[in-house]
Amino acid sequence: MKKLMAILTFALVLAGCGGGGGGSGGAVSQISSQNQAANSVNVTVDNKFGFVNAPYVTVTICAPGTGNCATIDHVLVDTGSSGLRLLRSAVPASLGLANAKDSAQGNTMAECVEFGSGTAWGPISKVDLKIAGETASSLPIQIVDDSFASIPADCSSEGPDMAAKGPSSFGGNGLIGLNVMRHDCQTSCQSPAASMYYDCAGSTCTGIAVPLAEQVPNPVIDFATDNNGMTLNFPAVAPGGAGTVSGTMTFGVNTQSNNMLPATAQQMTTTVFGEVTASFNGLPMPGFIDSGSSAYFIVDPSISQCPSSFSSAPWFCPAAPTALSASLQSETGATLGVSFTLVNTESELGNGSNAAHEGIGQNMGLFGAGVLDLGEPFVYGKRITFGMPGSDDFSTGTQPFFAIQS
Repeated sequence: MKKLMAILTFALVLAGCGGGGGGSGGAVSQISSQNQAANSVNVTVDNKFGFVNAPYVTVTICAPGTGNCATIDHVLVDTGSSGLRLLRSAVPASLGLANAKDSAQGNTMAECVEFGSGTAWGPISKVDLKIAGETASSLPIQIVDDSFASIPADCSSEGPDMAAKGPSSFGGNGLIGLNVMRHDCQTSCQSPAASMYYDCAGSTCTGIAVPLAEQVPNPVIDFATDNNGMTLNFPAVAPGGAGTVSGTMTFGVNTQSNNMLPATAQQMTTTVFGEVTASFNGLPMPGFIDSGSSAYFIVDPSISQCPSSFSSAPWFCPAAPTALSASLQSETGATLGVSFTLVNTESELGNGSNAAHEGIGQNMGLFGAGVLDLGEPFVYGKRITFGMPGSDDFSTGTQPFFAIQS
């Protein structure tokens, strides 16, 4: 089964790798959340589950139409995908959530989502989601549960089971995908051959086409207001890292005084999947901003890699900080230059207790392809807005975009 590999790029990395450990935990870097508006919520980077550069938020879910609710912390904020996905172990059984049925066969509907870190399998349910002062009622979400039915072979063959060890392998208690995509599979899933969805009769699951209305949506589109995008705002992180970092996520674009996009913002229209065309080292490739990737993922054989004694992964370990640049081209033809600096990852992660690090990267293209994956290190020190189209037919009206304010 063909998956949407280009945009589902959540890829966390373990803190410390082969080096370091212990330590004081370093500084705390934060953006003030005083007088926080109802459309804004704290996002915190910490290493509770052993990962670096993992931005987490707390959400509340309720059985639809009831006051039977549960608060779930450490849900990863991922701008490389769309949809809310929660580990079964994080969802109290007392909520009594029912599995959603597909309209085609009337059986339980499940999904297999492929990320850079592996695959997430499990049924679809509906909840009332509450985050900040926003509510999305009867929101379809995925319950990540590798014990559900029998994982289809074309799912299990796509990568490691991300739920195998719970939060320590999934990266948190869940993931909230807030890409510019309105639904997690868009029109691709309207063909069974390219769909991520399955009809499950008992323990047997078969791939099916799923209309947009039944897909897992970006939660933002189901808010009553502030439903056209969101902005992430994080402080910069000093060399050596920070024990924790506190930023904010603000919903809506140009809907309230705290989410107005200034004229000076560097705005780039994207594909429906949140990508632009990047030029890096003279080669064209997809480029995107992905808070769910905890490092820069690029291909550059000219930069020294860390020794195998540090990690078997192809981490960058240049002798001195190395400045890199790339050019981004929007769907409308506008261009934007971006720059970032890679540091010696072994030295940077020497204090294994620090959760936030700028400048770390791996010499690899996710899914074996050349891409420019600007992960969470790129987000530090910036305000980045992700704007969504007003409808699933984005050929007219507002185009999907991201905008950068340094």
